[in-house]
Amino acid sequence: MTTGDPTLVGRVDAEGVPYWVSLGIVVEDAAAPGHLFLRLPMKPDLGTRRPDVMHGGAIASLIDAAAGGAIISQFGGDEDYAGQATLDLNVTFLNAATADVVAEGRVLRHSRALAFTQVDVRMEDGTHVATGRATFSIIRKRS
Repeated sequence: MTTGDPTLVGRVDAEGVPYWVSLGIVVEDAAAPGHLFLRLPMKPDLGTRRPDVMHGGAIASLIDAAAGGAIISQFGGDEDYAGQATLDLNVTFLNAATADVVAEGRVLRHSRALAFTQVDVRMEDGTHVATGRATFSIIRKRS
């Protein structure tokens, strides 16, 4: 992982999203505008019936968060940017997560109204846990 621009990291306020706080999601790094890393620590209350395996819903939430965070890092400096809303979220689970995971979110393409993102989730040992794609509506301030 690269050490990116602290200004981009600062745009994404993980503590400003109560749901992220309850899950334990933290901003890890921002490699460039539209390219963000989030971490989700493994903890017992994120487990399935097997407490050593992270629940898929937590991973899906991380994917949505990383995609949205990547958009914030892309648009956060625009004066008329007011946020984004998830329109579509697709998750493919590849392996069980049994440790902390890091999501790498990227904005693949965007216009003023839409953004298309991809997120890969891996454990620190490199195991690819899940991949996701999401489409977002970009919300603009009203004039």
